[in-house]
Amino acid sequence: MFYLRRCLILAVAVLASCAHVPRDGDFSAVEQMVGERIPQQVHWYQGGAEDAEVDRALEALLKQPLSAPAAVQIALLNNRRLQAEYEELGIAQADLVQAGLLSNPTLFASVRFPEGSRPTNTEFDLAKDFFDLLLRPARQRLAETEFERAKLRVATAVLDLTAEVMTVFYRVQGAAQLVEMLGIVDDSAQASYELARRFEEAGNRSERQLAQERSAAAETHVELARARAELQAARDELNRLLGLSGQARDWTLAEELPEVPSADPDPDGTETVALERRLDLAEARREIAQLTDALDVTRRYRFVGGAIVGINTERDPEGVRVTGPNFSVELPIFDQRQAEIARLESLRKQSEARAAALEAEIRAEVRAALNRVSAARAMGQHYRDEVVPAGEQVVKFTQQEQNYMLVDVFELLFALRQVRAAYRGYIEVVRDYWVAHAELTRAAGGGALPETATPVPLPSMPAGPAETHDMRKMQDLEHDPQTQDMSHEMQH
Repeated sequence: MFYLRRCLILAVAVLASCAHVPRDGDFSAVEQMVGERIPQQVHWYQGGAEDAEVDRALEALLKQPLSAPAAVQIALLNNRRLQAEYEELGIAQADLVQAGLLSNPTLFASVRFPEGSRPTNTEFDLAKDFFDLLLRPARQRLAETEFERAKLRVATAVLDLTAEVMTVFYRVQGAAQLVEMLGIVDDSAQASYELARRFEEAGNRSERQLAQERSAAAETHVELARARAELQAARDELNRLLGLSGQARDWTLAEELPEVPSADPDPDGTETVALERRLDLAEARREIAQLTDALDVTRRYRFVGGAIVGINTERDPEGVRVTGPNFSVELPIFDQRQAEIARLESLRKQSEARAAALEAEIRAEVRAALNRVSAARAMGQHYRDEVVPAGEQVVKFTQQEQNYMLVDVFELLFALRQVRAAYRGYIEVVRDYWVAHAELTRAAGGGALPETATPVPLPSMPAGPAETHDMRKMQDLEHDPQTQDMSHEMQH
């Protein structure tokens, strides 16, 4: 009896010592999954010494002009919603530890006082649910699967944030280039309107022609204001994703939009990669395995109800102590877990259908993103090879004719506005290409896409009349507003 009691105490001590809950949540597994897809690092703030090092690295990044990789890295370190996602690992790990713990035994005590001088009647029961011990391995397996699913969900959240940051960053780049270009166009339009006004005062321009120049200048100014508002909205959205506030929001861009590749990603290869890399699909498949395991366990023990085993000791009024084991078993007469089995079967079928639907959605999502990338690249190529060169030729020939006084300066200004409209369209197409490319990367599960592409340089924008010969002519007209002969004035 003494030996049995010592063994019981030792077993309880060993089981209690296994109840420690780690705080790391196996974050290294998430780091590995993310590291296989993107070059940036992730960090879970938990109050350790590494937190200060990460903060210093973050400060150094914020002091530099912002590039696309730097933006992603800042978001992965500074986005608080992502830090909240990491806590899912701690929750799942705590559930795993809980699944491995045995339920506490129940101690029952009874003291009865007989009449007269008889001894007190005492009774003690120590009981434990045996079924809980029997199901412990199955509970642990299910909790381990749920832990793995939590890691996949967290890694998916990291990759989704990466794609969102890249998408917004490209929009910021495109908006910044549009603002820069429209600023030049606005200066040109204002100069054209001022020149037309001087000519109208001198009698060499009709009121209708002046109104046309005024309308064009006003419209260009509104477009510039709208582009600036869109740029600010894109910056605000990017700052939200990066978790920046205060002076940290006043960053500058390190680069313009990247050059557009000369080839599309391989459609079949991208689709295959997507089905291999998508972590949400892997998580859906883990869910099927988890429900299958739960169904098998329920079927296996459907006729095994609650089983409580314990030991009882009692001292009767005569002072005689009686000690022995006791047990109670639930009889599965009415409830044989039929409903629970049916529920798990439906849940598994539902999970299988969802996984199949997700796989089909991934294929369709990849194909749609590939089509957007291909369409944007084709349009960009057409702008680069046809629209922009044609506009530049018009400017070149108009400039030559204007030099020989065959056309007036306003036709040259109009030609320049036309070619800058082509540049604007090209910038928008390049922006759309990289936004679609970021969405395709996300759809493919992150990482490099199966493509071999040679970048093609963006065309350069020619100088406008505000920076060249025509601006000097306008300044001459401002000094002599009474000029009546435009041809004579152009020769000077």
